[in-house]
Amino acid sequence: MTEINEYDPAYYHLEVDGDIAVATFQKEQITEEDNLEQLGQELFSLVDQYHFRKVIVQLTPVRFVTSSVLGKLITLHRKLGRNDGQLVLCNLHDDLKEVLGTSKLLTYFTTAPDVPSGKVALN
Repeated sequence: MTEINEYDPAYYHLEVDGDIAVATFQKEQITEEDNLEQLGQELFSLVDQYHFRKVIVQLTPVRFVTSSVLGKLITLHRKLGRNDGQLVLCNLHDDLKEVLGTSKLLTYFTTAPDVPSGKVALN
């Protein structure tokens, strides 16, 4: 099995803080032009391959995502839930909050204003 320190995802920067994986997205938009299958595989590997049960997805620069990207986040949330884990989305841009609110996902996901608050929400 590949060691987590050798893991180099294309869609986010990964930091590990104890038993918490913090995935910090780098792009302002994630759309169908991106390789969404790869994005999903990279996110899901945190649970399936590296066995994290606490994941924070930091979305600081992200202003827009497609429904397919929301589907990947929902799937990640469900995978973690089935494994007694938790997902926290943090640093949501106002535009992204609006999309999540319109689709009723702000109440589905646990959200936090920043990573330290996200870590508190995981405990």
